[in-house]
Amino acid sequence: MSTKKNPTGYLLYEGPSAMDPSVPIAVIANCITSRSDNEKTGDMAQSFIIRTDMKPNIATKTKQDYAVCGCCPYAGNNGCYVSIKMVCSVYAAYKRGSYVTATPEAVGSIVAARVRRGLLSGFRCGSYGDPAAAPFEVWEPVVSAVRAAGGRTSGYTHQWSERYAYAGRTADPRFRSILMASAHGPVDELLARADGWRSFTVFEELEELERSGLAMCPASKEAGYLKTCGSCGKQSACNGRRDLDDRRSSMAIVVHGNPVTINQAKKAIIRMEQE
Repeated sequence: MSTKKNPTGYLLYEGPSAMDPSVPIAVIANCITSRSDNEKTGDMAQSFIIRTDMKPNIATKTKQDYAVCGCCPYAGNNGCYVSIKMVCSVYAAYKRGSYVTATPEAVGSIVAARVRRGLLSGFRCGSYGDPAAAPFEVWEPVVSAVRAAGGRTSGYTHQWSERYAYAGRTADPRFRSILMASAHGPVDELLARADGWRSFTVFEELEELERSGLAMCPASKEAGYLKTCGSCGKQSACNGRRDLDDRRSSMAIVVHGNPVTINQAKKAIIRMEQE
């Protein structure tokens, strides 16, 4: 690893996307030495999965973000709540060479040390992009180190189902231990559970969520923003399935974002359900 002082972030992976091996991607970890301004996650280190051959806004506009987002119904500017401007900043910093190349083990040690000192609460896999676009081996060392330090981890993937997987390339089954299945509605939730995943299910309306019996995300508007991901229990509720005996409830939220994003997202869900 480079000895560059005060890096803005770390480059964990450069290589082909698991969703489309013809497309080069990178995994960037940042907000490790500077506080994240993500109000939902709080003081968790962040990570971004980006195409290296195309600006994120162009990839989104031309619907070529599948290489990092798979067939997420919100991809292609269809209701994604992530600020593409922020992702473009990460891409620009990557192109400038601002990030230090480091192994996942090294980044895990750095984040874990800051967790022990109370400077970070944990690590989020995939602040933008689907973590399953990169190998499991990129994420596991970081997640394990952070958890061993008492930190929280979270992450979500649509690649649990062929319904959302680009070209049918579903996630490595080992991701069940660190990621939640991104689901939409009660049918998805049942399918994910049957396939061994805990899920994070998005519902169109609050009433539908309440009927589901799932645990409401405490960082949501409907829960009154009780917590952030960084203050969610001893470990995040969105840290996958520990083992076959893990009986924790799956999590749920109502589609969120600004009014335009919410409208786009609801339309995307309707299109998906009609397919």
